[in-house]
Amino acid sequence: MIGVGSQRGRSYWCALIVAAPLAFGGCDSGGGGGTEGESTPTPKTVLPPVGFSATADGFSVRLSWSADPDSAKIVEYEITRNGRTLTTSSGTSMSYTDTEVRPGKKYDYEIRSEGASATSEPVSDEVRIKTPSLADARLDGDFGVTVKIVSQSGYSSFQRGSYGWHFKPKCRQGACDVVWRDVVLKNVHAVLKQKGKEYSGSYHGYFGVSCGGTHSSSTVDVAFKVAKARALAGEWRATKIEGTVENSEVSQFGCVSGSASVAVKGTLRGTG
Repeated sequence: MIGVGSQRGRSYWCALIVAAPLAFGGCDSGGGGGTEGESTPTPKTVLPPVGFSATADGFSVRLSWSADPDSAKIVEYEITRNGRTLTTSSGTSMSYTDTEVRPGKKYDYEIRSEGASATSEPVSDEVRIKTPSLADARLDGDFGVTVKIVSQSGYSSFQRGSYGWHFKPKCRQGACDVVWRDVVLKNVHAVLKQKGKEYSGSYHGYFGVSCGGTHSSSTVDVAFKVAKARALAGEWRATKIEGTVENSEVSQFGCVSGSASVAVKGTLRGTG
């Protein structure tokens, strides 16, 4: 059927053609066509993290990264250290701290994004842990100390076995002056001044020397250096010391003066 009509003072033609089973309509004033089908979006790919970095922080390594905004959903991150799995972290994590590292060592880290059914390519970074100087080692705790007699005079007998020494730093962190105590002769104590890796100080009083059954008063000079150190619980600690102990007594209680020099070596207990 063909019809003639008018719109705002002008005529237009419109045709309707019917044919089974489809109908097509058209009009020269502008007709509507069929709706195009929508395409299915391509699934996203699991992409590696961006901005991955490994940064030394004392005796630990801080790893940090960000998720790629164009990545498919990330379920977790897999982190390896020197080729071995270190940990897995949730997909919402953006950092991890590795505390199982040692001074002087280099570490290579890799991280991958893991989705529900796919894993990204890895990204990597490396870091070397700095070894502090022996002067920076904190002298703290109990030391087993062995002695060797270098010289002695004025004693009817002179024997020195092993010592047990305790050190308590006078600061909250790092290396500094310490209070030195003998764990057997509990009266023996002194403040030892630190200068670099060396410590020294003096004690006046009973130091195991007797004259005629009476305790003598000794002057004891202690001097040693830190010989070894290591990272313990995230702290740079002195583990071995080496030095000397000089003790002397003036004539007293009818006894002659005496003096002795012994070499000492100490090891932080529990570190062998």
